[in-house]
Amino acid sequence: MKTGQDANRSGLYVSECCLSVIALVKGQMFSRCPRCFELAPWEITKPRLRISSSDREDDHFIPDGIS
Repeated sequence: MKTGQDANRSGLYVSECCLSVIALVKGQMFSRCPRCFELAPWEITKPRLRISSSDREDDHFIPDGIS
């Protein structure tokens, strides 16, 4: 995926330029790299995220395996 495209699934993504990690929900747009501010290719690292029912209003996402 590239900057400006929408994520086709929720997950953690890493930029190929600086290895910065961001969390996106399916449909959110990929931004520029937060470290170098350049247009960036992004690769998914953790494809599944779950939302705790108490966190739904705050949009906090927890990667699988972390409680």
